[in-house]
Amino acid sequence: MKAAYILFTGLFSVNIGQSILGPVLPPLIRELELTELHAGLIMGLSAVAWVIFSPIWGRRSEVWGRKPVFLMSLIGYTLGVGTFGIVMQMGLDGIFATSLLTWILLVLARMIVGTLYSGSIPSSLAYIADTTTGQERTNALGVVSAAGSLGRIFGPALGGIVIGIGLVAPIFLSALLPLIGAGLVLLMLPSVKPNITKGQVPPRISPLDKRVWRILVVGLSVSTIMSLVNFSIAFLFQDRLQLSTTETAQAVSLAFVAAGCAALFTQTVLIRTLKWSPDILMRVGLPTLLSSTVLLVIGETFFVLSLGLFIQGFGLGFAFTGYRSAMTFSVNDTEQGAAAGLLSAVGGTGGIIGPILGTGLYGIQPVYPYVLGAIILMCGIGVLITSPRVHLADQPA
Repeated sequence: MKAAYILFTGLFSVNIGQSILGPVLPPLIRELELTELHAGLIMGLSAVAWVIFSPIWGRRSEVWGRKPVFLMSLIGYTLGVGTFGIVMQMGLDGIFATSLLTWILLVLARMIVGTLYSGSIPSSLAYIADTTTGQERTNALGVVSAAGSLGRIFGPALGGIVIGIGLVAPIFLSALLPLIGAGLVLLMLPSVKPNITKGQVPPRISPLDKRVWRILVVGLSVSTIMSLVNFSIAFLFQDRLQLSTTETAQAVSLAFVAAGCAALFTQTVLIRTLKWSPDILMRVGLPTLLSSTVLLVIGETFFVLSLGLFIQGFGLGFAFTGYRSAMTFSVNDTEQGAAAGLLSAVGGTGGIIGPILGTGLYGIQPVYPYVLGAIILMCGIGVLITSPRVHLADQPA
């Protein structure tokens, strides 16, 4: 479990930066005179790179080792987000001839992030699968997944503090933090012997493999609803509550803090206490996410909208840990990197669908993204109902 906490620190250093971006990016996009769809395309096209490279890094971690790939991903995040912040500041200063040019450069900067940071999830999940078994593995994956939840608590709070220095200051802060995480991982994380020797070809797993395709569908539904909400919710807060740019960032930051607390409590306390199988975690998590989405559809006040995000935190806590744990119990030891790469690619696919469709539909009718999210979740629930159950006692095929 000690390794899980070190991996948690590395992921937390990035997730805190990701959470800083959530409330800040939509108002900044409007300051650049770009549309909601432009914002969605920035994140969505970055996710295309994530989808392409996640399986590659997952299989490469079988040869290079999990730790080198994980370190590379943290440093890659710093490089990409630092470039993104520089371009954003230059755009606000009017250095570029057109807003379109600014947008193109922002897309390219985010694609650096998608290409390099996409190694973080497959390498960290495969590391846990290599070093743990049974309930310990589910607990360890809960700890690793909690990095995102804790980031959602501290990120918006830090962003709200630093934004007083300048609108782009939170972006530069989010670029620097992973260097701290990389230093800790370099010094403290034990290396694990690669599963594949040099010269051997890392195994591949088809997304249609009968052992994993249902888990991938659940992962896609969860990652899609998360990215859909994350990159449209600030627009919803601003428009429904009639807030200014600064007020929007502050209000959404507060709501994200509540959601992060709920997810963190779920992943670090409830999962360890309840000791549910991965199957039960998924079957509880998805309906919880569905109920939170309904609140976002009907919410007209700050309290109801924030309550929707708070309940979403519980749902994400259960669902993320559930499907990630289920995947590790469904494949062989030498396939963990490939499986984790597929799972990460599914998360990236959700990162494409969510921002692009979410912001595009928002421009037509603000409620449409959340209706779409509810439909996607119902599809995931339908797959779960018809799927074979995954238990802690299951051995790799």
